[in-house]
Amino acid sequence: DLLYFIEMYGVLTEEEMVEDQLCEEIQDALERGDTSFHFCHNHDLKHFPEDIKILKPKLTILHVDNCYQLSSVPAAIGNLTNLTWLNLAYNNLQSLPADIGKLRHLERLHVNNNRLTELPHEIWNLKKLQELQADTNHIRAYPSGVLEMRELQKLFIHNNPLLQPSDVADEALMEQNAPQPPATGDCDQSRTRFRECFVHVSFHDLCGVTQVPIVHFLATKQLLEQKRAVCMERKRDEMLLQEQTGLKIKCLQQCQNKQA
Repeated sequence: DLLYFIEMYGVLTEEEMVEDQLCEEIQDALERGDTSFHFCHNHDLKHFPEDIKILKPKLTILHVDNCYQLSSVPAAIGNLTNLTWLNLAYNNLQSLPADIGKLRHLERLHVNNNRLTELPHEIWNLKKLQELQADTNHIRAYPSGVLEMRELQKLFIHNNPLLQPSDVADEALMEQNAPQPPATGDCDQSRTRFRECFVHVSFHDLCGVTQVPIVHFLATKQLLEQKRAVCMERKRDEMLLQEQTGLKIKCLQQCQNKQA
C-alpha cells in the first residue's frame, strides 16, 4: 500500500507533511467544537493553511508560536472574528495581513520576536485591544491606529529600531527616515485608499512607555496641519496629566509623612 501511494502521489516533503498534519488538527478541533487552538514549537511549518478559517464559529484563542520558519499567515485569519487572543510570537513573520483589522473583539495581540518592519494600519479597528506585544522586531514607528485603542493597558515595544524625535526633526529628515506608506490600506482619519499622501511622525507617552513614535499618512496638507495641531494638543494633555499625577503622589506622600 505504501509503495502504491508513493507511486501515485510521490513522496511528501517535511513541510507538506506538517501542513497536512495541521489541517487534520484543525478539522479535529472543528468537530470537537474547541474554543482554543494551539500549534507551537514546530520547525518545519513555513506557511499556515487557509483551513484555519473553518474554526470561525467558536474559536476565541489562537496560538501559533515558536515555529521558527513560519514566514506568513493567511488573510483568512481575518475570518476568525470571535478571537480575543492571537499569539503569533517567536516565528519568522515579515509582515501581517491587513485582515487582522477585522478581529474587532481582539483583546491580546502577541507578535513579538519576529521580523516585522511595521504593523498593518488597519489595526485602528481593534478598539478592544488591551495588550500589544510587538517587541523584538524591526519596527521604526507604530501606526496611528494605536492612538485609538482606548482600552490599551499594556504595550511592549522594546528591542526595535524606533525613530527618535531627532530623526524626523524637519521635513527633509521626515522624508528620509519616516516609514513609507503601503501600496494599499486605509489612510489616517480619511479612511481612503493610499495614492499620494503626506507623512507625519509624532511622539506620545502610552501605557507607561515614553516617546512612542506614531506614523500618520494623510491625504491632504490640510489634514497634515490638523494632525500636527491635534498631536500638539494631545502632547500638552499628556504633560498636564503627568503633572497632575505627580502632584497627587506628592500630596499623598505628605499626608503619609504627617500621619507618621
